[in-house]
Amino acid sequence: MTDGLTVDEALRALAALEAAWKDDDEALSALAAGGADERPLPALVAAYGEHAMDTLMALAFGLRSSMSDEEIAELSDAVSANIGARMSALLTQTLKAWGTVAEADDLSVTKIIAHTVIDAMRAVTEDPTRTEVLPLLATFRNYALNDG
Repeated sequence: MTDGLTVDEALRALAALEAAWKDDDEALSALAAGGADERPLPALVAAYGEHAMDTLMALAFGLRSSMSDEEIAELSDAVSANIGARMSALLTQTLKAWGTVAEADDLSVTKIIAHTVIDAMRAVTEDPTRTEVLPLLATFRNYALNDG
């Protein structure tokens, strides 16, 4: 898994996104309890949001695994020049900062971060108003399982 997230962390973050979307406080509480070696849930959800947005932006700008180093450099320049990509990076930076200082068991903050991540993920799809959240999260879950 990229961006410093393990497969287990990605799956835990996706479970939190789904629980927040469903307003399932019981599931969120269980995920927030976590283990001693696990990242606090608000920080994890925000870090996953950064990973998801980086992935979606790369896809939106046409990143392919077959690209040469020169093509990747050109793509990186195009992303850096795009105001939407820069705003996305600013949003994820803000969420990560908030997630880092939030209490691990603060479900209201976790829900706000999760809903913001979901809205950001939907915003870069073809038709955000018609993008169903649970299938979108399932796609990311499959990606985490197959990429990890």
